[in-house]
Amino acid sequence: MNQAYVDASWHELPDGQGVGGWGLVLLVPGGLPTSYQGQLSAPDNNAAEVRAVLEAVRHAPAGEGLRVYTDNEAVIASVGRGRGPHMLADLAREVQDEAGARDVALRVNYAPRTRRHMLAAHALANDARRGLTTPALAGAHADVLIEQRPAVPEARVSLRRPGERVTAHIHLDPLSAVPPSAQALLAAVTLARPGELLLVRRASKVAQALWQRPERALLPLAHATLREARQAADGLGVQVEFRG
Repeated sequence: MNQAYVDASWHELPDGQGVGGWGLVLLVPGGLPTSYQGQLSAPDNNAAEVRAVLEAVRHAPAGEGLRVYTDNEAVIASVGRGRGPHMLADLAREVQDEAGARDVALRVNYAPRTRRHMLAAHALANDARRGLTTPALAGAHADVLIEQRPAVPEARVSLRRPGERVTAHIHLDPLSAVPPSAQALLAAVTLARPGELLLVRRASKVAQALWQRPERALLPLAHATLREARQAADGLGVQVEFRG
């Protein structure tokens, strides 16, 4: 089951309005932890906490189970059990509606803030509330190397950013409508952090062409897959630049 650790931060402004931030760390089996954060207007901290759960549902894979961990008991009661404070009822219903629309089997559980991923979500939320980028996400760019050999059903993607190196071994599906080299590129893009520029080396000419213009794909399913990947990257502010 996919897992997400979420937290929020909130501050009342002099005019009586509130500004909040949410953060989440998403873990998908077989993948690398992915971090997200955002700022919002919110009436109180609990509303910001529910928003963090909503974002977890939005970012989790559709059609799969998701267990969300939070240290907020009001959120657990409202979203997880439907018995929380009345003022959270509409927000909790929005989370459940989103989960239903994306066919995400949602479970909400308690986790103490002392857990590693909870601490990370807390830092993301605090920085988002202050309008800052969390240092862990602040790398302006990442260097990506795609290594793929003909007739080998696996590609290796190496990503390097300041203070971190990531290597992913990507299984290439020969039956997929998306060409193998484009599959490798799409996997590389999923390693990006929000707002990051990927400097990609050794992407095939086919992969480059399909990323830049998904409509060039011959098969409708490949076109749709590539278009969705581009839209997801654009939504996170991820840019891809090819370097030979």
